[in-house]
Amino acid sequence: MRNFREKVEGAPLSPGVYIFKDRNSRPIYIGKAARLRERLRNYLTTKDPRILRMLSEAEELEWKTTATEKDAFFLENELIRRYQPRYNIRLKDDKSYPYLEITYGEDFPGIYIARRARRKGSLYFGPFVPASWARRVKGLVSILFGIRQCREKIEKGRERPCLDYYLGRCAAPCVGQISREGYRKKVEEAVKFLRGEVDEVREKLKEEMWKASQEMNFERAAYFRDLMLTVEEFSQAPKYSLSGSVDIFGFAYQGGKWALRVERIRGKRRESFSYQGEGIGPEPATAMAQFYQQHPEIPERIITGFTFVGWERLRDFLMEKYSSIPAIETPKGEEENFLAISVQREAEAMVERERGEEVLQKVLGLSSVPYRIEAIDISHFSGKEVVGSVVVFEGGKPAKSLYRHYKLDERNDDFSNIKQVVKRRYEKHPLPDLLLIDGGRGQLSAALEALRELGLRCQVISLAKGEERIFIPERDLVLPEGDPARALLQRIRDEAHRFVITYHRRLRKKSEFSTVLEEVPGIGKKRLLSLLRNYKTLEEIRKAPLQELSSLVGKKAAVALKERLNENRD
Repeated sequence: MRNFREKVEGAPLSPGVYIFKDRNSRPIYIGKAARLRERLRNYLTTKDPRILRMLSEAEELEWKTTATEKDAFFLENELIRRYQPRYNIRLKDDKSYPYLEITYGEDFPGIYIARRARRKGSLYFGPFVPASWARRVKGLVSILFGIRQCREKIEKGRERPCLDYYLGRCAAPCVGQISREGYRKKVEEAVKFLRGEVDEVREKLKEEMWKASQEMNFERAAYFRDLMLTVEEFSQAPKYSLSGSVDIFGFAYQGGKWALRVERIRGKRRESFSYQGEGIGPEPATAMAQFYQQHPEIPERIITGFTFVGWERLRDFLMEKYSSIPAIETPKGEEENFLAISVQREAEAMVERERGEEVLQKVLGLSSVPYRIEAIDISHFSGKEVVGSVVVFEGGKPAKSLYRHYKLDERNDDFSNIKQVVKRRYEKHPLPDLLLIDGGRGQLSAALEALRELGLRCQVISLAKGEERIFIPERDLVLPEGDPARALLQRIRDEAHRFVITYHRRLRKKSEFSTVLEEVPGIGKKRLLSLLRNYKTLEEIRKAPLQELSSLVGKKAAVALKERLNENRD
């Protein structure tokens, strides 16, 4: 930056906000100060590498004076929110848990999974943790109330209902099986259920279960029993009982890395938010103010397991912006103390996890921190159904939309299979900063040979299970347990293994499924595909009504199919 010292000496001694800008006049860092000149003088003698990097990019320095330090706090938050400078704390969710959306404003509402509560006229319930719980509850609501899960326009004039109707998961308003008023009544019942009013549903399921058992239909009784257990699980209150509305904050900062963790409690509803990144001298009060700009549901109480300056400015900010003054407190009592410690430890763990890539850079002698790491794993069953997977981690987090499967030639040769995946992957995709292979030195050599044949160079390592030995082309090493680099590599390797095994099992199951169906007279390729599209298991086909199967494969083939499946069961 030019004339930096002269510019600083010309700054006033009043409160205000200062803005560093790059050569395109874009803000790259915004800060506040009670006395601008004194604060800016600190930049003349700093040895912090991140601040020095920011200053090397800065071409302009501006400031805006304010009447009070409180006003500077307000202005700083507004400018950070508006410009999102790269060297400031920028709150971005590292994970969003799913909600259930009922499109209440439509004539025939449906139920769907949504990542954000954003559509006007819809009702949202959640978030659900883990995400699989959202799918379970969505399926439960469709079974109990017949709420549709498709997005088909009802006015299209469909001739017959889809499979969900025959499986008892939809009331089929698309073909007039239920009136608009009748369907709306079911939607209202579903909304009550999702809001926690489950007693009526529980009693109905008990009656159906008892009725089925009296009729000696034990399979149907077990079905209602399982539904009732899911309802019970859904209705259980959380294992905490803090009264009122409470937000619990954890904050950690280490080596230029920061993390903010928020646990939001509203009666029976509980939400978690996690943010992490890099920032210069971050203040928890600033991060908390930005959180409430994004999530303006102000609680009665804010609990922190850490001490921080500026809490008065935060309280003034919330009062002026939202006309609400929460009590900002340290935890009281055993339960609050436990929650506050847990949230704080989660924030600290997030900072530690972020250090894994930096330690890996030093251990491997890389020229830069590996941002994008890809991992390859192979799975097969005695040389059959051979598949490979590539998983991608960016910034220490899985980028699941970039994961890929590869079906390979059927051969029981791990080295050849790895070569095949490496070639297919990097013929069309850019190389990562680091490539991790699951296995030992032989697997590593196979990957390096494939890259040489492609005329490409990349840092490649392998990680062997058991001793967790890391193989590098020149040497091998074992990192101690608890080492951040070792933990990161294990996490990536295990994710690659999980991904490839899941795909392999699905293929094997589908293959076994297809083999049985192909042996049934009258089931050709077209009818086989129809069955595979509509059913996931042979048990689902066995339970399906004959009329439903007949609509897919014809009555004669449906009868033969039922007979064959019943023979297999016997």
